[in-house]
Amino acid sequence: MPGDETGLSPLQTNGRGLKNSVLRISSVVAIGGVILAIIIDGLTSTQRTIPPANPDDPVRLPSGVTRRVLVAGAGLAGLSAALELAERGYEVTIRESSDVVGGRLFAKPVVRLNRTFPVEHGFHAWFHNYHTFKDIRRRLDIDDNFKTWEAVDYVFKKYKPESIYSQGPYPLNLFGIVLRSPNFKFLDILIPGNILALPDMIWFNHDTVYEQYDNMTFVEWAKESRIDPKFFDILLKPALSVSLNEQQTMSAAEMLMYIQMYFLSDAKADSREVTTKNYHTAVLEPWLKKLASYGTKIETKTPIRSLVFNATNGHVIGEDGHPEEHFDHVVLATDLEGVQSIMGSTLTKYKSGDSIHNSLSKFVEKTSRLSIAPPYKVLRVWFDKQLKNAPSILETPEFFPINLIVQYHMLEEEFAEWANETGGSVLEFHLYTWEYGQVSDEEVWDIISPTVKVIYPEIFDRQFKTLAYHVHSFQNFPSFQAGLHIHRPKSTFAAECGIENLALAGDWLHTDYPSALMERAVSTGREAANQILLLDHIRQVPLTVTSSYGPGLL
Repeated sequence: MPGDETGLSPLQTNGRGLKNSVLRISSVVAIGGVILAIIIDGLTSTQRTIPPANPDDPVRLPSGVTRRVLVAGAGLAGLSAALELAERGYEVTIRESSDVVGGRLFAKPVVRLNRTFPVEHGFHAWFHNYHTFKDIRRRLDIDDNFKTWEAVDYVFKKYKPESIYSQGPYPLNLFGIVLRSPNFKFLDILIPGNILALPDMIWFNHDTVYEQYDNMTFVEWAKESRIDPKFFDILLKPALSVSLNEQQTMSAAEMLMYIQMYFLSDAKADSREVTTKNYHTAVLEPWLKKLASYGTKIETKTPIRSLVFNATNGHVIGEDGHPEEHFDHVVLATDLEGVQSIMGSTLTKYKSGDSIHNSLSKFVEKTSRLSIAPPYKVLRVWFDKQLKNAPSILETPEFFPINLIVQYHMLEEEFAEWANETGGSVLEFHLYTWEYGQVSDEEVWDIISPTVKVIYPEIFDRQFKTLAYHVHSFQNFPSFQAGLHIHRPKSTFAAECGIENLALAGDWLHTDYPSALMERAVSTGREAANQILLLDHIRQVPLTVTSSYGPGLL
């Protein structure tokens, strides 16, 4: 493909080349373009559906045909793959190393104050572009367990608090955010640096963004684009803050993809929902009942340590913990460390030089280069009093080590009931990239309380009494630091290595369309199921995804 003097193709230079030309656009032309955009808004598609590759194949296994599938991991990715396969007549067994299902959506019973509370891994928001998950919700008939989160509230050190929401058609929705802001003036949009950054966002191209920008961090991208610091701090840094990755190392390509998925791909892209009950009751329990109705077996506290291959055809036939069992397909849907451990242990069982060892070596070599994000903690505190006029969810991008504060008694029924009885409150503090080592629950509160005092002085002025604590400590989230994308595989990677009946699923993988977090987990779960369905000549499941291209100016 011909390129310019930089050696990049026209698609690759789309963002950087447009930057220079956009700088020369006068404010009059820019405003005129906006007016034209408003007139023709709605003509472009904000999502697309990937159809089955085999639309003429039957939708279920034929009568009398048995196919057995082992799914490693009972998180969202594994449950997603299991649902698609079980509905089409497969015999599915799910094995989970933990004592609970759900992965990062789990909820465990915790006894505090002589009462049992369902305490989750941590707060999650459910976004407009979670197309696959919304499809699963409809099939599980659980839409009534969700409610709209109207606006996102932020507090800053250097700026006035913001309450941000998108309303109206694109691009009016974006101008509305600026016009409602207590920190911006309309002409701030026309600051040269802000205009310079626009092409990478509004002309986003998922097909080329990683090649262009995964070699730099998002902070470096912002500096190169000369984005106005206020624009970055208020509109871009909050998303960076809750990425669970170190802000100084997060990939620019990954963050630009987040901006496409969560903000720009649709006028409703930043619309989000929360559950009205704990995640087990709201989501997981109905999901497990649906799977049970198809005969799916779910085994907790049953780790898979390594896989067993058929020496004749090189297919995975089971795992070493249950040598008597044979499966037709396997889905690896554990977290990244689980996949690395299982496949690394499997590699040691086979001799160098044979075909199985060669396939495993390719797999292990690539995935071993991926890493885990820094540790994080989620602290939940029971207080004897309630805050006055405070939002149920508050993002705090400038108040390390606190990234997010959630008032659970304002969201979930179980905690609301307790708060109504006692007059107390339950607050959850998300503490990403934790740097203070292993400490007790009480010490976590002692460490963050000076920062809490700045955000919510009312807690200390009114002398809230801390009644109980609960801390979750984790280091299981995939790293998306700059430079790692070249090593990030797709759900079909095992097949590409020669292990055709092994599929991958998880939020650490790459997809050919914008996806992230819970939606990437369930989407790759469906991809894994589709890989199996194609092999068995059963019709694949359609996959609705976010558009790979930004909205553009028009």
